Amino acid sequence: MTLLQMEYLYEIYNCGSINKASQKLFLTQAGLSHAIKKLEKEMGIEIFIRTNKGIDLTEDGRELLTLIRPILEQHKKISKLYGKNKSSDITSLHISSQRYPFCTKAFVSILNEHSFDKLECSLIETDIEEVINNVASEKSDLGVIFISDLTEQFMRKLFVSNKLEFTELKKIRPHVFIGNHHPLANKNELSINELAEYTYILFNRSSDSSCNYSEEVVYLGSNVFKKTITVTDRGTVNDFLKNSLSFTIGSGIRTEGYSSNKINSIPLSDNLDDMRLGYIRLKNSPYNPLVNEFIGNLKEITK
Repeated sequence: MTLLQMEYLYEIYNCGSINKASQKLFLTQAGLSHAIKKLEKEMGIEIFIRTNKGIDLTEDGRELLTLIRPILEQHKKISKLYGKNKSSDITSLHISSQRYPFCTKAFVSILNEHSFDKLECSLIETDIEEVINNVASEKSDLGVIFISDLTEQFMRKLFVSNKLEFTELKKIRPHVFIGNHHPLANKNELSINELAEYTYILFNRSSDSSCNYSEEVVYLGSNVFKKTITVTDRGTVNDFLKNSLSFTIGSGIRTEGYSSNKINSIPLSDNLDDMRLGYIRLKNSPYNPLVNEFIGNLKEITK
C-alpha cells in the first residue's frame, strides 16, 4: 500500500462519499473508485460498503484506517518540519467546531486584535464527528463540542483512542431557539410536549445514525417529534426559524452581533442533561499562543 492510497482512503472516510472525495482530490469519481477496488483486491478485504447515506467502513476497513492514521499524521509532521514551503513567519490558527456563533466571535476577535504579516487560518463549522476527526488528524488545532450524559461514555472512549483530551468550559441548560413570530415565542420556559406539534430542525450527521454523534442534546429515540427537517449549516437554520413555525434546541448562548434579533432563546423546562460545552485538542499538542487566546475568548464570551 502506498502513501497516496492511504490518503485516498482517509479522504473518502472523512467525506463520507467517493464523489465528494474525488472533488477534493481533483480526481474523477470513476478513477478514485477504480483505485479503491484495486486496493481492496490487493489487500484481500472489502474496505467500504455502500449505504443509503453514502458509504461506510467495514470492520476490516475500520481496522485498516486505525493503522494508517498514525502513518499519515507522521507524514504530515515530517512535511511541516522539512517541507520546501516551511516558513517560520507564517502564523496559523485552525479551529473546528459545532455550529456555534460564539466560536466565530472568538475567532474574529483574534483577527481584529492583531496585525499579521502572513496568516494561514481556518474556521470549520461542521458535525461533531468531523470536528473530532479534524483534531485527531491535526487538520485543526482545536475542536469545540459538547457532550452529555447520553454521549459521554462513547465520547470518552473515542477521545482515548484518538489521544485527545476534553476540557469542559461550561455546563449549559438546553434552550429552544424559536422565531419571535412563533405562538410560543413569549413563554418564559418551554416543555418538550409543548413543542411536539411543531417542526424540529436537526443538523445532519455524516455517517453514524445512532445517538452517539447527535448534534442535539434531546434524544429522539422516543420519536416525540413527528415533523423534522435536517439541514447542514447554521444559516439555513436561521432562515427556517425566522420564516416558519419551527424550532431547534441548542446552548441558548446569544452572541451580540452574531445572533439574529428575530430569533428568541427560551430555556427548556424538562429535566434534561446539561450540555457540557468544551474543547478538544491532541494530548501534548505544540504550544500555539493564538489557540490559547482563542480559548480565553471562548471563556469570556460564554461565562
